[in-house]
Amino acid sequence: MKAPQNILFLIALSMLSPGVFATPDDTARIHVGLCGQSPPNELEVARRIHSFQQSAGGAAATHEYFQAVGPIARLSSFKSSGGDVIRLEGRIDASTPEALIRRIRETPEIKFIEVNSFGGDAVAAMRVAHILETSQLSLRIAGFCMSACANYLLPAAREVSLINATIGFHGSPWACFQQSSLIDGVMQWGLSGYLTLWRVARLDEEYMSKYPRLKEIIIRSQHPDRGAKDGKPRDWLLVRPEDLSRYGIRLQASTNSATFDRLAAAPSDGLLGPVFVP
Repeated sequence: MKAPQNILFLIALSMLSPGVFATPDDTARIHVGLCGQSPPNELEVARRIHSFQQSAGGAAATHEYFQAVGPIARLSSFKSSGGDVIRLEGRIDASTPEALIRRIRETPEIKFIEVNSFGGDAVAAMRVAHILETSQLSLRIAGFCMSACANYLLPAAREVSLINATIGFHGSPWACFQQSSLIDGVMQWGLSGYLTLWRVARLDEEYMSKYPRLKEIIIRSQHPDRGAKDGKPRDWLLVRPEDLSRYGIRLQASTNSATFDRLAAAPSDGLLGPVFVP
């Protein structure tokens, strides 16, 4: 818990910064992995992709990876035997919640939201999760569900089905705020950025209080070693598909885990970089 004087100081500062607790807009976005390791450079990413593509089935998984890391989520609709499906692919941004609401209204037989995403903006992802929850839609993970996707969408769904899914965590805004001192935070992000982190951290804490078992593993994944307790820095904590139910996720079915199996088999050097698999 932050020292009381720090909280009082932030409250005082917020009074000098009108709108700091207003509804988030496009000018201030907080991503889940804000306190994580520095992202790999383009050369390192290219090396990982090239190496992964050499393995059997690696090309198909790499294609899903490129779609999942797209800077703006793309929505499309298709029919399946169980009902209409809306597919969300790419990173969730400020425009995603309203776009999803419109798409749902245009798809009267909608039964599933299918996702392949590396996360994105925390507040926007919480809003997407609220849409999932209030619409009572089922969630399919077909590809990747990382960062904000794993933190918020997974627990909100009425039920979850996995189709060759990879689930990854690397902390949360609240865990990030808790591990950052006031001075370090202001120096790293500036006053406005740190106040925004504080505000989003409070929203995140309120949201995750409903899912204590999932919150526990998310907090573990905030550490540089992603909860391995060996001090070796890693990019992600990956959860085995069959273990999701242990964290309170309403898992209905899981088919195929080829991509996850390849990543878990080479935890120190795969497509996602170093990972920890509990």
